[in-house]
Amino acid sequence: MKKITGVRVSMNFDLKKLLDEKILLFDGGMGTMIIEAGLQENEIPESWIYSRREELFNIHVKYIEAGADVIQTNTFGASSIKLSSSRAGAMLDPEETNRKAAVIARGALERFKGRDLLVAGDIGPTGRFFPPVGSLSEDEARDTFRRQARALDQGGADIFLIETMSDLREAVEALRGVKEVSEKPVVVELTFDKKPKGYFTLMGNTPREAAEILEREGADMIGANCTLSSNPMIGLARELRAQTDMPLLFQPNAGQPVLTEGKTHYTQSPDDFAEDIERIAREGADAVGGCCGTTPEFIRKIREKLEELGK
Repeated sequence: MKKITGVRVSMNFDLKKLLDEKILLFDGGMGTMIIEAGLQENEIPESWIYSRREELFNIHVKYIEAGADVIQTNTFGASSIKLSSSRAGAMLDPEETNRKAAVIARGALERFKGRDLLVAGDIGPTGRFFPPVGSLSEDEARDTFRRQARALDQGGADIFLIETMSDLREAVEALRGVKEVSEKPVVVELTFDKKPKGYFTLMGNTPREAAEILEREGADMIGANCTLSSNPMIGLARELRAQTDMPLLFQPNAGQPVLTEGKTHYTQSPDDFAEDIERIAREGADAVGGCCGTTPEFIRKIREKLEELGK
């Protein structure tokens, strides 16, 4: 065991071995839980790392109690580029924010000694685009992801989760940036939509293209999250499994968002969601979890389904 900032960090786990033994269950929506807990209009989720640390800690605990094997740090928007895009984010130090978020997550794991649990350092998109759509450069992207990954590593992340990438080019730069500062496993999830001719990211990337390029770039696991609800994610799981033998992770949304009285709600029930996740597992997923709209109750129902499958 290696010690970082007073928190014990597992350095002896083998991700491939874990995936051979069971289907890993990731947690659900962090943003969903923070919004339910009272995120204000002028706040960003990452600010809770400082202002409401105990509540953030308890969200991690609730997901572990529900049966999650992997909890994700509250750092989806904590790259330097993303933070600087808002007034609230510009007030936060990117490196300190990522380190503290990882330490909080590791602290939650300390309550559950004896269980094989992992902290995933969460890395989301910058919110900017490469030319010709935008002005983001490859060097800028890789640098911001490199700095974020280094801080997450220092805070105690076991693995890295690059997620919700709508542009394969940005996903690749994130992967490269992480691998420049850490040898820990890296998971990459793109976000696809279902079109008449198949599944595509916003920038037109296909599952086949994603699988080929991410495997060549050295990702340890790939997959998809967000945009799609659980039922159409079943077909994507089938298609992605047909393209690669790599480990696969899928984290769909809890249905499509509905705006009611100015607030966004997701209407799918935990039971229906878990049934679809079971089908995704049967299509060859090695890891599953939830994205927008999912809560600990969703993760609890998935755990029950996985136990029924003997996973």
